[in-house]
Amino acid sequence: MPGEFFFMAFGGLGVSLAGFAGVIAALAPPRAADAALAAWRLRNIVIGGLRLAITGFATVALYTATGENLDLTVRLASLLLAVPFLFFFWSETRPGPEWPTESYRHFAMTVFALLFVATLVNVVLGLLGYLQILFVVYLFDSMSIFFNAVQDVSRRHAEPGDTSDSVRSPES
Repeated sequence: MPGEFFFMAFGGLGVSLAGFAGVIAALAPPRAADAALAAWRLRNIVIGGLRLAITGFATVALYTATGENLDLTVRLASLLLAVPFLFFFWSETRPGPEWPTESYRHFAMTVFALLFVATLVNVVLGLLGYLQILFVVYLFDSMSIFFNAVQDVSRRHAEPGDTSDSVRSPES
């Protein structure tokens, strides 16, 4: 399959990203005030990572299953990328404590909607290069959430008066 290594690499990146979310959760439990946002971030890092992993590995398998029909493979892989939106879009963007302002929530809804529409476009077009670009965009989306989670953990440990090098306990 053209680009087989690309999809396998993204499958591995997705698994790694989901695993790093578990490391953050285990080593840096959030304070009570940050718990809802931290849970949202971890959930979306894991969902995004597993989406990349499953779709990356499945793309290679689909190529074989479709009798090496590249056009059909790309369309099915694009559909596989889009499916999680049907289950998670509304639940992940409903009003709640994880959204400090309504404008953040609306921005996230816009980004999710644009990703969904862009992915559905490739279900129609069936372009391999477009699918690869979608994988990069999905990785960037999950990595930006991961970056924000790491940044919050770093800020907590750099607060004035915090002289310990150990991870904070959930009570603090």
